[in-house]
Parts: sequence; structure tokens; C-alpha cells
Amino acid sequence: MTTIVQPVRPTAVAMQPLYRKGRPPRVVIDNSLVLAALMFGGGAPAALRLAWQAGRLRPLLCLATLYDLERRLSAPQLRLEGRERQQMVADYLPHALRVSLPGRLGRDAGAGTGEADEPPAMVMVRLAMAGRAHALVSADAELLALNGKLCCPVMSLDALLEQIPLRPRTQHREDRRAA
Repeated sequence: MTTIVQPVRPTAVAMQPLYRKGRPPRVVIDNSLVLAALMFGGGAPAALRLAWQAGRLRPLLCLATLYDLERRLSAPQLRLEGRERQQMVADYLPHALRVSLPGRLGRDAGAGTGEADEPPAMVMVRLAMAGRAHALVSADAELLALNGKLCCPVMSLDALLEQIPLRPRTQHREDRRAA
């Protein structure tokens, strides 16, 4: 007698609530969104920054994503001094959870010299798998199209912010009274 085992459907993972009281979700955040959160003071990127600072989510990073963030912050167009770059990275790192990616000779794949690096999207998918992420957040259309096909939901920043409480519940009540 042959037993047929049905694979677990990734969409079942996507339907679970992202935030549970006392347990912030582990989230892989596309570095373009991290950069926007560190550089700009308003809108959804600012809400993302407040969410990680308040412990409402736990960003995941690996050496490859950290190197990529530092590379982006060093872009000549941004005209950031070394101290400014260090301050921005220092604002992010204490809130992030470092994950080691299995890869080439125990090093994070994608943290090499540049020629053999993986595409950033693949590094993010591997990071989500290795860190058991609850969500992967990106503005990249190709990554967003993979929602339901990966180990965790892939969502836009706005979709993430809808599921993460940005303030304690008591502040919400105060806001309602003031209105």
C-alpha cells in the first residue's frame, strides 16, 4: 500500500497573523526600503523605522545584506560622510537579528568580491529561509509576484504596516478620545 503525502501549501503560511503580542515577527526587509527608512522622515518608510525601533518587528540581516546596505549608503549621489553612514547603520543594527546563511565555505553567499555574488533577491529569499522569517518585504515586482510560492509571505511595505501595530493599544484609545 502506497501512502501519498501532500506537500504543505505556502499559502497556508501566508494566512497566519503576522504579529502576536510579545512576539514581534522576524522580517526580511529589502535594503531599498531600509535605505528609505534611514534617509527620509515621512510616510511609510518612517513608519517602518518606528516599527523596528519600537520592537514591533525584528529585521533579519546577514553579511551580504549588511554589505549591500553599506554599499548603498556609500553611493556618491547620497553625499554622506563616513560618520553619517555609521550613524545610520548604528540606528538599524541594534534592532536587527543576525542570521548566518549556509553557503560557500561557511561564509555568507553574496558577501564576496562581486563577480560571483548572488542577486540580492536570491540572498533575501535565502535569508528568509535561514532566519525562518514571518514575511519578506519588498517593493520589487518580481519578488512580490512570488507571494504564496516561498516559505513566507512576500508583501509590500504598506501591507506589512497594516499588520503591525505601530503604537501600544492605550495610545490608540487616547487618540480616539481626542478625535
